[in-house]
Amino acid sequence: MGHNRLPGQNAGGWPIRECPECRKGFEPKVANQLFCCPAHKNEWNNRATARGRVLTPLAIVARITRNGTRGTPERRDAGKKASSYQATLIQRYRDEDREAGRMEWADYMIHRIDLGYDPL
Repeated sequence: MGHNRLPGQNAGGWPIRECPECRKGFEPKVANQLFCCPAHKNEWNNRATARGRVLTPLAIVARITRNGTRGTPERRDAGKKASSYQATLIQRYRDEDREAGRMEWADYMIHRIDLGYDPL
């Protein structure tokens, strides 16, 4: 048994999974492995972090102002712009991922949830 592994975590025999980064099938070495190799995990997470730094402030402003329908006139204007920028960027990121052959984010999240992901 590996260091800090729960019983059965190194058991192997899990079904073939699809790597979100390269979309190739691989046999996981541990129960919760999502990526075929550490390099692909790092590439995915680094890109998600960079995108998140841009999207998070826009998402917060859009949510607080209800996409520009609540608050002072200045806040409504900021909320409308934030909502529009956010939608444009998400579309751009989706197109980039499709062009690069990466997994769609909804499918990635399904895999994470199936493996026990709980952000709270």
